[in-house]
Amino acid sequence: MLLLPVSARCVEPAERISEVVSAGPSWDTFTNRDGTGLYHEVLNAVFALYGIKVRHEYVPSDRADELVRLGWADMMTCDDRAEPPLRLARYPLYVNDYHVFFNKDRIGPWNGAESLRGKEIAAQKGFYHDWDFPVPVRIREMPSGVKCLEMVLLGRSDFYVDDMAFIQDSIRKEPKFDRAAFDIRKAGRRSYHPMFNTTPRSDVVIRMYDDGMRTLHEQGVLRPIYEKWGHTYPDFDNH
Repeated sequence: MLLLPVSARCVEPAERISEVVSAGPSWDTFTNRDGTGLYHEVLNAVFALYGIKVRHEYVPSDRADELVRLGWADMMTCDDRAEPPLRLARYPLYVNDYHVFFNKDRIGPWNGAESLRGKEIAAQKGFYHDWDFPVPVRIREMPSGVKCLEMVLLGRSDFYVDDMAFIQDSIRKEPKFDRAAFDIRKAGRRSYHPMFNTTPRSDVVIRMYDDGMRTLHEQGVLRPIYEKWGHTYPDFDNH
């Protein structure tokens, strides 16, 4: 028998929720528009513990933040930092390294973070910020990964930062360049958590999410979902 988290058994009838709304962009293997993907399948499994369905609104990240602040969505998927009144759930949906793509002649030998110091880094809008780097950098926001890649190819930015899967996808969409002239190196690691408001309803939903994630982890239900989509399994025991 599948055991419900304590919070599921303790929610009063007046607090019961019939639907949870998540919001965020459509990302391949994370939030596919056909309802598949890592985030969709994990959230569906979590809230199925409570008999609750999840509906996703496909909107840009900044719009998703706004929907959560307005109370029109319960959570944004996903972010590494939240500013009040928004807050992050305890358990992440995704943990991964992020990398930088650059011209080897322009940057010279890779020297870790020091190679980034004072440089301009092209990033997808809302994805990365100066606090993601241990040295001072300038972030130039672009509408897509391909546009970030093009900024480096054209010599207009020093680096393009992104998840490796997104960098590789951008490269596939921009095939006409000498790949031997460029390199990709790890720039850091971070975890991405659902982001909630601080309303009474949010208190209930975030508790359901965190308790549900813990329960599914302990039951061994989550790992196969991460393996199916080829993504790193977070260290839930240390969160």
